[in-house]
Amino acid sequence: MWVCFKEFMNRLFAGRRDAVSFPQIFEQFQALLQSHQKAMELIAGLGEKSGGDYIFDRKYLVDTIRELQDLLLRMVKGLNLIASNRYFELYQSLDRVFLPMEAELRGRLILSEAPYVISLQNAPVDNPELTGGKANTLVEIIHRIHIPVPSGFVITSAAYHRFLEYNDLEDRIHTLLEAWVSGEEQLNRAAGQIRYSILAGIIPQDLTREIMKYAHETRSTWAVRSSAYGEDGELSFAGLHESVLNVLPGEVPEVYKRVLASLYSPEALTYRLRMGMLGEEAAMSVLCQKMIESRASGVVQTVCIEQSDTDCLAIHASFGLGRTVVEGRDSLDKYLIEKHPPFRVKVKDIPRKEFVVRLASGGGEQESPLDESMQTEMSIGEETIHTLTKWAMALERYFKQPQEMEWTVDGAENCWLLQSRRLVIPEPFETTGEDICESCSGYPIIIKNTGVVAHSGVGCGPVYTVRANEDMDNFPEGAVLVTRYTAPWLAQVVPKASAIVAERGSAAGHLATIAREFRVPTLVSVEGAAAVLHDGMEITLDTHHRLIYSGQVSELLRYELLESAVFEESPEFRLLRRLLKRVAPLHLIDSQSPEFTPEGCSSAHDMIRFIHEKAIQELMDFSTGLQCFKETKVWTLLSDVPLGLKILDLGGGLAPDLTPDKVRVDDIESLPLKAVWTGLSLRDVWSTEPVDVDFKGLMSSLTRHWDATGGGAVPSGFNLAVINKIYMNLHLRLGYHFNLIDARMDDEPQHNHIYFRFVGGVTDITRRSRRAQVLAQILTAYQFHAVTKGDLVVARLLHLPKEEIGQRLQVLGALIGFTRQLDIQLRSDQDIARFIDEFFNRHAHLAQSLM
Repeated sequence: MWVCFKEFMNRLFAGRRDAVSFPQIFEQFQALLQSHQKAMELIAGLGEKSGGDYIFDRKYLVDTIRELQDLLLRMVKGLNLIASNRYFELYQSLDRVFLPMEAELRGRLILSEAPYVISLQNAPVDNPELTGGKANTLVEIIHRIHIPVPSGFVITSAAYHRFLEYNDLEDRIHTLLEAWVSGEEQLNRAAGQIRYSILAGIIPQDLTREIMKYAHETRSTWAVRSSAYGEDGELSFAGLHESVLNVLPGEVPEVYKRVLASLYSPEALTYRLRMGMLGEEAAMSVLCQKMIESRASGVVQTVCIEQSDTDCLAIHASFGLGRTVVEGRDSLDKYLIEKHPPFRVKVKDIPRKEFVVRLASGGGEQESPLDESMQTEMSIGEETIHTLTKWAMALERYFKQPQEMEWTVDGAENCWLLQSRRLVIPEPFETTGEDICESCSGYPIIIKNTGVVAHSGVGCGPVYTVRANEDMDNFPEGAVLVTRYTAPWLAQVVPKASAIVAERGSAAGHLATIAREFRVPTLVSVEGAAAVLHDGMEITLDTHHRLIYSGQVSELLRYELLESAVFEESPEFRLLRRLLKRVAPLHLIDSQSPEFTPEGCSSAHDMIRFIHEKAIQELMDFSTGLQCFKETKVWTLLSDVPLGLKILDLGGGLAPDLTPDKVRVDDIESLPLKAVWTGLSLRDVWSTEPVDVDFKGLMSSLTRHWDATGGGAVPSGFNLAVINKIYMNLHLRLGYHFNLIDARMDDEPQHNHIYFRFVGGVTDITRRSRRAQVLAQILTAYQFHAVTKGDLVVARLLHLPKEEIGQRLQVLGALIGFTRQLDIQLRSDQDIARFIDEFFNRHAHLAQSLM
């Protein structure tokens, strides 16, 4: 149906580009940029609310999502006008992103086309509505922290709803719960009737087949564990739902019903009523994991509660399965470990242990006396202690909260993570903000009272400055990311960072949005940060007070870690977190990726990024079809650089009251074109060896066949600039070399960009590729994000102040001239470094302030 509609619309609008003037298209582009900025500000506002520093209600969420949807609709319409309706699929993307949010705001969780059963490895990240809190946390750990987790599968909440629907239980459960809440029915009686109905229910055949298919994939027995919505996430539900260990494959369906029924135990119902989760949020997914033949098991708490010590973590361990640990039925080994490398063991307490729980041969568990020779032995060794400590610190750093991690060790001494949840800290631990400010007054401050807070929090670690693409490959876990610019492609290192400090950027930028998604404390617009924060220097960032301390400020870190998070348990906050998972994530980072399509847009942020990128590309490429536009009035630039440049002025790009057809350099008022021409006109730009001919003779020979004069239509192949006061789209062909620059120099940095594309040459592909490497490496030194493919170079730079955009456009102008015949001279790979050095030496006055 959608395909037929799309084909009809394509036929309806086909061939109508000539009905729209370029000024109209550019006006649409300007409006699209305004919508882009407003949309990013709305997303930033939602992210700020998720930090807990602001009060909001459900109406705020409804109004914000509605406004965001309206802005995205305008952007979709604008791009389709610019691109002759080639992106109609974006309307489908808009529905895919926003219809589930509309349903959420109406009070119903949406699980359209969701699978009944899915493997843990293939389960989507950030979808607790489908997989439940416990399984969703494990999926995050698998894909983002890369800690080993036993393989398995999830029987999703879609299966839960299918089971209830098949057995006509939804209305019955609703009626019984209403009777209990209103006082007409006792809790135990209502809970008992619901659980009996579930246990007596029949699992639909299609669901049974799916469960059995996954259960019989291995000969293993299974741990069948609850994974209710919110479990081990914002809420704990610790011990309230049933989990069954060592389940034979054929018994999984019946045990599945037992776990579902535990959702309605009296204890679980009381807890959910207090948390406001008796409605649609009450759904049970079930996690099935391969049983590990455990030699030892236990729990790690990243804050030592008993010792009132946040600088140490506690490991509790015992032989066998972990039930003795979590149920506290026997004495446990206890280790207190310093939380900073080299993770020194401060306390080692090894009591006598009397029992061990192991897997029973026919399924289930069996408890037996522990061999006397093992009763006073350490249940785990030093290597295991070190591994568990590293894991626990990675989890605490990622989730930005104290963690309680369950683990096990198999007979081959392999460690496995079983689950991780927020560790609830007793009230006496909490400290007031005033106490913290006084405690921190003695620490040396490197930077204070500067910058814009993109995400609140405190982070500590060694400084790691990212200047180029290869720096990101080596980014260490837990480092503080320091960068001059906040480009979207830095997103890949955000999950590893303990904090972010950027010299440029805004709270509404792409990187700031990603930082909020991962809860990484972020301070942007910190002028001169890279000059004073040196690699390896340990610092503590406090965004609450816009301070950067030298060294580790333990009191501040402790306060941030233990700060109460009661707001996260409110229904409004849980709704916000679900909405943000459909709004904030940015998956479409690489515009060259095959997934960079309307179909690849799975969030509002993805759509904003895609539309913005494609709108700029459309403007970049428009001149190939310029004859399709109504107005083609152009001027020819008269200059000592005889490129025969034609100029199409959209308004404000040239001085007023010009004589027809001809303009001079002094008549240019377009800021981007003026900057590029400054670089092109530098005295030594065109003197590259081994070319000996005079400049004018050389350039005339390269460009004379385009050097038409007068106005009229612009034939394909002309050197052309489309400009206004702050915008330029420049196509330059120098012999067989093609250059394209699209740039904007606005007072608002978030609107600014430079897109550069270069391809071509007269030599073989090897030499042309060497020149591409020269260009890419020079551009990278000036903070462009540059990629090459053969002789093609594509480079981007975003969101800089207009003065810095202008400086880099001068660099591009000089670089175009410098490299115009460089492929002829690049006879070996060793020549690449030589010519890069020559450019920097020749144009040192351009380099120092920008690199």
